[in-house]
Amino acid sequence: MKRIAFLLFLAGMQQFLFAQSSLPNDGMLLPLIVVGNDTFPTCTLQEVVVVSRREFKDQLEQYRYNQLRQNIITVYPYAKEAGKIFSEINEQLSTIDKKHQQKKYIKEREAELDMLYENSLKNLTVTQGDLLVKLIARETGMSVYDLISEFKNPFSAFYWNKISAFYGYSLKQDYDPQQERDIEMIVRSLDGTL
Repeated sequence: MKRIAFLLFLAGMQQFLFAQSSLPNDGMLLPLIVVGNDTFPTCTLQEVVVVSRREFKDQLEQYRYNQLRQNIITVYPYAKEAGKIFSEINEQLSTIDKKHQQKKYIKEREAELDMLYENSLKNLTVTQGDLLVKLIARETGMSVYDLISEFKNPFSAFYWNKISAFYGYSLKQDYDPQQERDIEMIVRSLDGTL
């Protein structure tokens, strides 16, 4: 029985070595490890995130967590895109010297973004809108209120903050991962960076 297991191990190693040798290695050699008189090829695998199963005190808490996760899955791509667009705009604005050209560029980007996202963002629920505000603050490092103030004007920021207050949340929210543990854990699990 031990002999069969050993032969299977050798066959598996042979297939592993063949698979490694058939891959293009760009002139690089595999690192080796020597154990006693044996030499084994090694390779580095990608990091795998393992999360323990979460225990909930009751079904209501589990339901709320699942709803939160589903809402984050819905709005997180928009927040990621907002972070990317924020970086692009800041990068582009740093190359433009004149104030009126900066304003023209911002208006062009605003019109482009309205065309792309306005309809889909209108269909978000109030809870999803609140989460989106928090996640945009997480991605950009600035509250949505500050973003509107900087890129549009303070009056628009005040106006949209009052509208959001009508729905029960504020655009002035900053993101604190300690206060928003569940959100942070869900986002990090979606990113694979636990």
